[in-house]
Amino acid sequence: MYARCRNALQRTTVLRRFSRRIPLITGLILGLFLWTASRLHNGSPVLPGSIFGPGRQKTEPPPVEEPPERPHYPGMERLNWQPGMCNVPEIEFLRRPELGLTSNIVYSRRCVRSARSKTNPSHEAVTNITEPLITTKTKVDLADCSTVELPPCEPITLQVPPPYPHKQYKHLMFGVASSYERINQSLADFEHWAANSGVELLFIVADAFPQEGGMLDLQGLEQEYTSRGMRATMIPPTIRERINRFDQEGEGPAPIEQHHFMLVRELHQRSTPGLTRWIAVLDDDTFFPSLHLLDEGLSKYDHTKHVWLGALSDDFGAIKNFGIMGYGGAGVFLSPSLASTLSAHAEQCLRESTTFSGDGMLRDCVYTHSRAGLTLMPGLYQHDIRGDASGFFESGVLPVSLHHWKSWYRAPVAAISRVATLVCGDCMLQRWRFGHDTLLANGYSIAVYRPGVLDKLDLSRVEGTWEQPTRDFDFFYGKLREKISRDEKKTYLLRDSVLDEKAKVFRQVYVYRADEFEYEQAVPSGVDEVVELVWELD
Repeated sequence: MYARCRNALQRTTVLRRFSRRIPLITGLILGLFLWTASRLHNGSPVLPGSIFGPGRQKTEPPPVEEPPERPHYPGMERLNWQPGMCNVPEIEFLRRPELGLTSNIVYSRRCVRSARSKTNPSHEAVTNITEPLITTKTKVDLADCSTVELPPCEPITLQVPPPYPHKQYKHLMFGVASSYERINQSLADFEHWAANSGVELLFIVADAFPQEGGMLDLQGLEQEYTSRGMRATMIPPTIRERINRFDQEGEGPAPIEQHHFMLVRELHQRSTPGLTRWIAVLDDDTFFPSLHLLDEGLSKYDHTKHVWLGALSDDFGAIKNFGIMGYGGAGVFLSPSLASTLSAHAEQCLRESTTFSGDGMLRDCVYTHSRAGLTLMPGLYQHDIRGDASGFFESGVLPVSLHHWKSWYRAPVAAISRVATLVCGDCMLQRWRFGHDTLLANGYSIAVYRPGVLDKLDLSRVEGTWEQPTRDFDFFYGKLREKISRDEKKTYLLRDSVLDEKAKVFRQVYVYRADEFEYEQAVPSGVDEVVELVWELD
């Protein structure tokens, strides 16, 4: 009885399920019929390969839509002129390859007269000038040397301090561990601050192994530095095999991080008792705008005691990952007595360190063999920022050191710094506001804002222009302000600065490149705009 009821229920259920599917099956058959008729009418195969496998005819992919052709504007080409092709000095100056300008430009200039101030105002302050900075704009054809009509160089007076004095700094020693190629590429950068200064430079060339028959010419590289006025010594690695194997397996050559730490011993051995006050360990892209500014900062500390000076990363995320230590890109400074203590335990410190970082090895050695702690020196910048660094340079800062300026971000640091040594010392990156819309960060940029925008900005705060300006930077820079969009701020960046000894002027060339942010411009002009500041020298 239970079995018969169960079988009857199952048959009823099956019939009910089938009856429910009849409308669906009917609809599918009708749809397939209409679709087949449509394809036959259009001459398409009934069974396309995209659904049922390969058919008789392959369907062509849809054509790729080409991007619209970039509009061409007269004079927007960037030509490579050879020096001496134009007999007009002003045009010849603007045609230099360092600037790389379009053949047509929009040009303006001002002649700056320096009024020496007896007291230096706060570097973070903004000086207000009622008159505009950019007054007359002229279209100039750099390809035509016959008809040149440059705008007049209207004078403007700015109060600035005197240039930094020229002194000798034989009490300072600097060490760098890097590759032959990078040391060679850094020649001009070291020349800016180390040439004719008396400082001693020591380079451990990490990839130079004479016993392996290498072709690296350390003597020739040393002579290149010497010919530029620097006291430089190039040496091969003092350790061959990896000593610290933390996070590394097996044998192998010692990495640059271990050579970086061993600089302490090599510098100490070459130091002069009674003369050497500070021993510095740097990265190959550590840059000092002025040794005078650095020496002033170091003079505030007692070099006769165990002293360890440096800076933290400006990114708290890096500190969370790597810990509290002197980050080498900003520059790490040791007193001779502390360097002597560490030198005696150098290889032991390498073996016992629990980090692969050269800066971390130095930290572990200091804490293990001395009672010194890290002293933070203002003005040293590790600069763990990527992308657009304009927010930093336009903030009224006066940096003692800079780092990552040719890798994580790009800035012509030597050109920026020349105004300090040649014209007005602490006026480097000093800010002036002209009229209602223009802000000059001396040596870095001229920013022109839309009407009303500049009035609303809190210029005491750093603009978060770089990639991911999170709250991790607040501890170092204070609370950041939001980045200004390109349609509210037009920036002329410094491209070069030149001392003209014959004319007794110092020339800064600021350029708004036509194609740099063209995708963000409502109406791209196609030609570069140039503002030149001509500083009259005393």
